[in-house]
Amino acid sequence: MNINESPLDGSVDEKLFKLLVANVKDYAIYLVDPNGYILSWNEGAQHIKGYRADEVIGRHISIFYLNDDVEKKRLRHNLNQALKHGMYESEGWRVRKDGTLYWANNVLTTLYNDSGHLIGFAKVTRDFTERKLLEEKQAQINTELERRVKQNTEQIIANELRFRKLIENSYEGISLLDENLKVFYRSPSAERINGWQQGEREVTSALDIVHPDDRPAVMLLFKEMLKKPAEAFFVTCRALHGKGYYLWLECVFTNMLHDESFKAIVCNFRDITAQKNAELEREKVTLDLVQRNKDLEQFAYIISHNLRAPVANITGLSTLLQHTMTEDQESADILKALAKSIDNLDDVIGDLNQILQVNNEVNDKIEKVSLSHLFKEIQIGLSSIIQKNDATLKCDFNEVEEILSLKGFMYSIFQNLIINSIKYHRPGVPPLVNIRTELKDDCIHIYFKDNGKGIDLKKYGNHLFGLYKRFDQTVKGKGIGLFMVKMQVERLGGSIQVESEPDAGTEFTLKFPASIKAEE
Repeated sequence: MNINESPLDGSVDEKLFKLLVANVKDYAIYLVDPNGYILSWNEGAQHIKGYRADEVIGRHISIFYLNDDVEKKRLRHNLNQALKHGMYESEGWRVRKDGTLYWANNVLTTLYNDSGHLIGFAKVTRDFTERKLLEEKQAQINTELERRVKQNTEQIIANELRFRKLIENSYEGISLLDENLKVFYRSPSAERINGWQQGEREVTSALDIVHPDDRPAVMLLFKEMLKKPAEAFFVTCRALHGKGYYLWLECVFTNMLHDESFKAIVCNFRDITAQKNAELEREKVTLDLVQRNKDLEQFAYIISHNLRAPVANITGLSTLLQHTMTEDQESADILKALAKSIDNLDDVIGDLNQILQVNNEVNDKIEKVSLSHLFKEIQIGLSSIIQKNDATLKCDFNEVEEILSLKGFMYSIFQNLIINSIKYHRPGVPPLVNIRTELKDDCIHIYFKDNGKGIDLKKYGNHLFGLYKRFDQTVKGKGIGLFMVKMQVERLGGSIQVESEPDAGTEFTLKFPASIKAEE
């Protein structure tokens, strides 16, 4: 059949039908011959596909298909399905004249003449691009929702497993109590700590396993806790172990009865029996040491004071004997030696009294001490020894000028260190003593630096602060000054260090907590 002939020519009705089809704009309606060549074209086809009638009539409908559709012979498949069933509907991406794509809904209907011979196909195409894009968008949304639901579900399951493992392997025990303080859940770690298995003692209150001596305090805590939801309450108490003995527990109770996800009082607890026993043992040892120290101080006090009178008597008798036995030279020498020994004993008792005085003064009043004023007082008190040795004292208290301390202790510390610096100066070199303060590393540092003889710390360092330890016999001394300095510094909560080399001077560093710095 000629492609310019219409199979519907002949009647008025057919002409009206052709006119109707030609003017439909929302549907592409056109005819193709049995081989797929276009025979007619309506306005809707031009609107949807972009081709005018003179551009497509006589051309094959494969121009509307994607290349892969042609390669896969989808067009032939569609035509064959229409032949087989009389009509075939399909959807797919098609190409407009300008190369853009659209989603087409296609209906192929076979056409036969009166003799029953196939004369072609009627093809109706609708543009479903918007619907397709909406469907794809919805599909993407559904896919994303499914992915998120799956991900969240997996995360929830993982979190639940993690939480369960955390509870099961926690170092702390976890118990849940109702409003009557009845335990209805124990974690495996709780069972491991207190020895009570899940299901035991469920009809009784948690107070029943608290030690009777601790029960009143715990009851008060529970009453307060029930008034303050979501607030943590800490308590340390003894609790009965499942095997019948008591152990120390450190507990944190939180009232979560108001929370729908809990509806319980949460108790986190851990066993501190070992720490508590160690603490009690330390307290016992400390009390024992304090008592022994008091006994020793009392003993030293008795010795130092009760011996003063007998020593004084012996000294008087020795003096009397020296005046009455002057003819016997041997006896006189013996009496002199005895008198010297008595003097030494009296000095030892005096030193002991001085050390005991340090222990007694530690309870004296803490006051604001001006280091510059203290320095001037010591300068005045030591003016004779300073002038005699042509000594120079310098100070710099700019960083820390006032501290809260015992003035008597600080005076004694400054005086002893200054006197030592002057006494142990190098021959022919005037003594120079520099004192300064510094606030460093959250500590107050007080430095005493001199240009004296110095000390061989490798040889004497371990005994430098010992009682009656002297390392330079060329200068008179008793070896008690540095011992007193160290004792007083430590009683004030500080520490003392020394740096020194022979013939290179000495520097003592006193460190005290920064908290003793007086407010400006």
